[in-house]
Amino acid sequence: MIKNKLLFFSYDFPPLEGGISRLCDEIVKQFIHNGWDVEVISQEREIEKGYRDDLYPIKRVSPKRFLKEFESYKLLRKYPKDTLVITGVWHPEALIAVLSGYKNVVVLAHGNDIMQGEKTFKNTILSWLRKYVLSRAKLVICNSHYTQNTILEQFPTVNTTVCTLGVDEQRFYPVEDKKSVREELNLPIDKKIILTTSRIVKHKAHDAVLRALALLDHKTLDELCYCIIGRGSYLKELKKLAIELNVDQYIHWYGFIEEDDLPKVYQASDLFVLCTREEKDQKSVEGFGLVFLEAQSSGIPAIGSNQGGIPDAVKHQNGGWLIERNDYHQLAHYFKQLVVEPQVFKQEGMKARQRVLNEATWKHFSEKVFKAIEENV
Repeated sequence: MIKNKLLFFSYDFPPLEGGISRLCDEIVKQFIHNGWDVEVISQEREIEKGYRDDLYPIKRVSPKRFLKEFESYKLLRKYPKDTLVITGVWHPEALIAVLSGYKNVVVLAHGNDIMQGEKTFKNTILSWLRKYVLSRAKLVICNSHYTQNTILEQFPTVNTTVCTLGVDEQRFYPVEDKKSVREELNLPIDKKIILTTSRIVKHKAHDAVLRALALLDHKTLDELCYCIIGRGSYLKELKKLAIELNVDQYIHWYGFIEEDDLPKVYQASDLFVLCTREEKDQKSVEGFGLVFLEAQSSGIPAIGSNQGGIPDAVKHQNGGWLIERNDYHQLAHYFKQLVVEPQVFKQEGMKARQRVLNEATWKHFSEKVFKAIEENV
């Protein structure tokens, strides 16, 4: 392997929003910080306000299907084949790297990307390709024990390790004065704010929060505001459900938020909730959940479902709580407690922040990654 030379190949990369994109960006920054010569291969995207494209060398290929794979293959053919290549996902990035002849391919695995799904012809072909790629990778870095187990259940001989994710603790930090942040974001000042930030798709289970709210009495509901950050295909159906459950007046539909404002919504909130469901046939799961760490780093406790990789992101009664799938009554209990015993949530938020500082920053993550690469590549 060429010492301290890295090709990072991922189509999920800023300015694209989302957890994988942010993860890939942070990995590149950590390698550069540690003195590596890094080049990034990604696809062309519209550069949005506030994003800098000159922080490190990026070669961008066409976003068009098939053309981007062909251009990526041509680019990869130009580098020495013993260069370390880290890919954002196994398909198509790691597949292209393997087909290009690279000997030192490290693959990031996230959860739904390595699930088998229902038995269709397409999924059978993908399963065969996944085995071909992962068995030829020097290492597969898994974001959670759930992701690692999902791989090993399919392919027991694949070389895997778990590096649970980190967060930028200097970007996501607590504030004492929530009032000024709420005023800036046009959020209610005198209510307890429950927050969910994610793509609005069905398996993310925003409906679980709505159903829990519907179990509360009106006096409790009047003290709460459920703030939903994000956009997605399930939004219209979710709004309809809120009306049917008669809780729509307690919801703040915030929509898309700029990256610069993301830390502020956590700071403005009292509790973060994301109760994602594992749906194996649809290949839908929360492989880890970077948003849980962002919330906890901001000093607010997090509630997640005991599904997928969430138990690696949320430690029960140490900065948050885990509930079983679709346990609306338990979720409603926490919402009620937030109103009547807010000090419990402040204390849990302090524990959440401390847990992040102790074990879940990007520095902790990068140390695990560097150690794994040193031992396996």
